[in-house]
Parts: sequence; C-alpha cells; structure tokens
Amino acid sequence: MRRSSTLNAAIVAVFSLAVTAGQVRANEAAASVSANTPAASRTVSTLVADRQPQKWLRSFAGIFVAREEIAVATTLTEQRIAKVEVEVGDRVVAGQVLARLETEMLENLLRETEGRVARASAAVAQQEETVRQEEKKLDRARQLRHLKAETFLEERVSAVAIALEAVKVARADDAQAQALLAEARRKLERAVIVAPAAGIVSERLARAGALAGTEPLMRLIRDGEIELAAEIPESELPLLAVGQKVKVKLSGRTDAIDGDIRVINPKIDSETRLGTAKITLKTDKPPYAGTFGRAEIVVAERAAIMVDDSALLYGAPDGMPSVFIVEGGKVKRKTVKAGMRQNGKVEILSGLDTGERVVAKAGASLREGEAVATTDVVPAQTGVQK
Repeated sequence: MRRSSTLNAAIVAVFSLAVTAGQVRANEAAASVSANTPAASRTVSTLVADRQPQKWLRSFAGIFVAREEIAVATTLTEQRIAKVEVEVGDRVVAGQVLARLETEMLENLLRETEGRVARASAAVAQQEETVRQEEKKLDRARQLRHLKAETFLEERVSAVAIALEAVKVARADDAQAQALLAEARRKLERAVIVAPAAGIVSERLARAGALAGTEPLMRLIRDGEIELAAEIPESELPLLAVGQKVKVKLSGRTDAIDGDIRVINPKIDSETRLGTAKITLKTDKPPYAGTFGRAEIVVAERAAIMVDDSALLYGAPDGMPSVFIVEGGKVKRKTVKAGMRQNGKVEILSGLDTGERVVAKAGASLREGEAVATTDVVPAQTGVQK
C-alpha cells in the first residue's frame, strides 16, 4: 500500500513538471509573436483584384411608334364623302384609291369653265381677225398718202393700235379661263383620294356621307415601319450613340428583335428629365404601334477591375474615393478613380493593381495600419454587367 502511494506521487510530480514546461514554452512563443506581429483584432472579407472582360448592359423601356405617319387629307372642304375604300390595318401601295368624294358639283364647275374657255378663245380669234382687217385698211391708207389724206391715215393707225390692245385683253381673259379650267380639272382629280406612299392604314376617320373638313381623313404608317421610342435618363444619354446595336424585347415574348439606334433626340423633357432614342427594328413582322417594349444596349465592353460599391470610401479632401487593401496582414488605404457602375459594382480605372487584396466592405471603423485577418470572397464574375 505504501509503495502504491509513493508511485502515484511520483507520477503526479512528473506530470506537473511537464505542464509547467509546456506553459513556459507557450508563453515564450506568444511573447515572440507579439514582439514581431500585432495581433489581428478583426477578420475582413477580401477580394483579389483581377482584370477580366466585362460588358455593361443598359435596359430602357419605351413604346413602339410609327417611324413616319402620313396624314391623308383633302383641300376640298365641305365636299361630301361618297365612299371609303380601305379599313384600318389594310396595306396599301402608292397611288391606291383610299376614298372618293361626290363629284356632281365639281363636274358642273368643270363644264362651266370649259364654256368660259371656249368663249375666251373665240374672243381672241375675233380680235385677232379685227387686227388683220385694220392692218389692211392701214395699208390702203398709206397707199393714198399722195392724195394728202393724212387725217384718214392717222385714224387707221389708231384703229390698229386699239385692235391690238383688244387682242391683249382677249388673250388675258383666255389665259384666266384656261387657269380656271386646269383648277377645275385638278379639283375633280382630287375628289379621288389616293395613297401618297405605300404603308399601313393606322387610323380611319373618314365616313361615307360626312363632309370633308380640315382634319385628316385617315393616317398611314409609311412602309409599315415601326420603331421603338425608348426613354433614356439624362445621365445615361452620353453612353448612347447613333448606330449602336440593340436587342429589343416585347412584353410577353422571350425572343428579341435586333435593332439599331437611328436617332437620339437632343431635347430632354424638363419635367421628367428623360430623353428619347429612336430604335429601328430588323424584322418582317413589326409589333403593333402603341405597345410597350424594352431595349437592351451594350454601352461598353472592355477588360476591367470590378469591386463592390461597399469597398469604396469617400470623404477625402480631394474628393477622390479610396479603398483598403491588405498587405502583410495590415490594411492600407489607396486612392482610386472610379468608372462605370452597375448592379452594385464599380469599375476601377486607376489606383488599383491586379493581384492586390481589396477589403470588400470598407467600414468606417477600419484604420490605416490596422492588423486584420482575411477571408476571401467569390470574385466579381466576368461577362455582362447589368
């Protein structure tokens, strides 16, 4: 029994010596670490900066409109409409009859002016014959000058002059009658309303039996061309240019129509602060005017370093943003130049090098030179940035 107690005491003494020696070595190691490297007070998420191909995509809503709408009207106001030949949605060709007006009054006017022209032409012929007769009398008077018939000669000269003036008046009346005849014929021709160009009837306002007025009888979409009028925020307008490729999507459809920016309206709405871009469509089956659509445009495409918006710090005296990077276990602040933003990420144009470890969420409590531990997060995905 005594030998067993002595053995247990020896084992306890050896174990105590071992624990003491281990504690001494641990304290020495901790002292050595604290002497060379400050202890990390927090762990931060980091992202390794990497330059990857990127696409910036912008999406704008809009309404499909006619590229050019033709208002078809008539100058024959107060003329009754006899017949309308087309319906809304009909495709028409240039010169096709759209409507007809009643022509009874116009035909009467034409006959009246034809009679006036006939009378005026007869008057011209009569006056020209009078001139010829007076000129013959003048010639005979000149042959009798040797008889000293000076007074008779003067009368003949005066008569010729009067006849010539009468011819001028008759010809003027004839020209006026001819003009009225031409106008009467044009009016009769205009009683038949024809399409000035090929297109689609988008609106029919004319009704048989109604009087034609100053308002259009119908409207045509020239060549049936429909385009998208996309509304663009003023801050996004500098990203667009005429000729840029566009993918146009329609409500309720999964496919897209190719298009191009045809024109960018230089005027911005003073209330909504929106501009307009007209986008032509490359399709044989354009959507209906008035429906909604959405344009997706790649506004930029290049290799870039992307970081989260949360990585940027603001408030520097020079107004430039900055980021925290981690070097040797410590944070370091670097001034950067930010580029395009979208989807919670920002492009870094300068100030950050590939391979540097960026603090993904630069909290205001971080301080220059602070020791941190790091945890890498998934890097920004390459490809399209929306």
